[in-house]
This record gives sequence, C-alpha cells and structure tokens, in this order.
Amino acid sequence: MDGNIPPLLGLQAYHAAARHLSFAAAAAELHLSPSAVSQRVRTLEAHLGVRLFERLPRSLRLTEMGQAYLPAVRDIFDDLSAATSGLFGASEQADLVIRVQITYAATWLAPRLPDFCASFPHINLKVVSAIWADALPPSEVDLEIRHGSGSWPGFTSTKLHDDTAVAIYGSQLQTRHGGGPHLQDLLAHGRVHVLGFDDLWQGFFPADHELRAVPPRVLTVDTSITALQVVAGSDYWAIVPERFVRHAVRAGEVFVAQDASVPMRQHHYLLRRKDASQLSGAASAFIRWSRAQDLLDLPLHNRQDDP
Repeated sequence: MDGNIPPLLGLQAYHAAARHLSFAAAAAELHLSPSAVSQRVRTLEAHLGVRLFERLPRSLRLTEMGQAYLPAVRDIFDDLSAATSGLFGASEQADLVIRVQITYAATWLAPRLPDFCASFPHINLKVVSAIWADALPPSEVDLEIRHGSGSWPGFTSTKLHDDTAVAIYGSQLQTRHGGGPHLQDLLAHGRVHVLGFDDLWQGFFPADHELRAVPPRVLTVDTSITALQVVAGSDYWAIVPERFVRHAVRAGEVFVAQDASVPMRQHHYLLRRKDASQLSGAASAFIRWSRAQDLLDLPLHNRQDDP
C-alpha cells in the first residue's frame, strides 16, 4: 500500500469527530468507546505529523490544519458512499429531502432531476423550495443549496459552483439593435433589478461611471426567474447569474449582451447541519451526481458550438 495513504480507521474517526467536535459523540456514531476514537485520531496525527484537534476540557476544536484537511476527507467518504450505492444499489428504499432556492431549482436543477431518479431508483427524493422555509423543521432536511458567502451558523458548507453574472435581453431588443447590442446599448432601456443583487450592478458599472448618475426606468423583482420571464417578453434587460439563463439562451428565449460578464462575489453552496448524523448514502449520491452534472453543463462562453 502507498505509504502516503493514512490509516483508514483514523480517517473515519477524524471525520466523525470533526463533524461533532466531540470524541464521545463520534464514538456513539461509530459504536466505539471515546478512548478508542481518541487513539485512532492520535494514530492519524502521528502519521501526518500534525495535530488535527485542540483538546479542550469538554469539547474539541479543529486546528488550522485540521480545518484544511476536512473537505478532502469529507469528499472521500461522500464519494465512497455514493459509488457503493450507485454500483451495488441499496437493500431498501431511502428518503432524501433537499431544500433549494426557487430559481436554482426551476432553471438548473429541475430539468436534470429525471436523470437522478433514473440513476438512483431506490432514492425517494423530495425537493422543497426555500420559499417554504417553515414547511419543514431543519431536522427533516438532509441537504440545502444556498447562494451566499459560504458561512452560515450551524451548517457546514461546500462550494458547488463558481458563479458569473451576465446581462440578458429579449427578442425585442435583439430585433431593434440587430446583431446583438453591447451593454452600453442596453442602458437606454428599462432594467429589471433583482433584490439582493445590488453588487452586480456595481460590478458592471463602477461608482464613478457617468451613467450611474441617471439610471433608466427600473422594475424590481425578488427572483431571477421572474426577471428572466420579464426580459423574454419585453424591451427590458437584467443582470442575473449566468447559470440561471443557460437553457433560455440556448432555446433562443433571451440573449446575452456582448462583453457583459463579471465574476460574482457570492456562489452556490451545499449545506448540511453540523449536528446531523453521518452523511447518508442517498445524500452522498446526490452530491456526487450534482458535481457530475456541473461538469457536463459548461458555461455559455465555454461551449464549442457558441459563436
């Protein structure tokens, strides 16, 4: 065996202890004694030559190296669980509840869900829109997809995507300008503003931009999917995440303005509660599947068939 591969039992103990920040809670999950979990972690630390935890009187705290190592180890166990489930199936049906923001669900996730259900027929999937945040208590949600900075109290988060914003317009402006307007051309027309995306407007137009002083007529909405629908049937335009408009652009419903793309400051993350038990095989399968889908769905500017 490769000498760089750490002891697997130690990785399992570290993974559980890092999620619970407690040897006792990790021991209950692994059906071991707390001292056995602690010894396995010490063996792993000796192999790596670093401390992964600070041992506090009644709890644990990850060291800087312990925090940095956790995403890689979590991915290993997630991938192993998903691969086992995908190759060998499950002995019984499994339930999986995911809470997702409505625009992400409608524009990107929903068209792909039949593939997930076909690939994992033993998983009973329930997708709940974030608009119904109070419909289910947090304990009944296995995974959640949110857009933000990646830090939410009580959750561990893993980045799903790096997101880019684009300026979109509909067929009316395409006909009027011909050949596709530039961002500068759109400023003479009404703009759809999505609540929470003020930073995108600032990203396209610096504070000292001369046209920031006299904004065009503005229609404000609370979701990108509403903005997409308004733009498709009017002479308005909008700035939205590029991921949300891929299907509409490829279908010819909306168009992306030339030279109108900026990286977003916030991105999409996959969340799970810190106090949750070990990640289920169904949740691992979904994580692995969603990552594969993202690799297959290239951004608009990366597609070889784009002009």
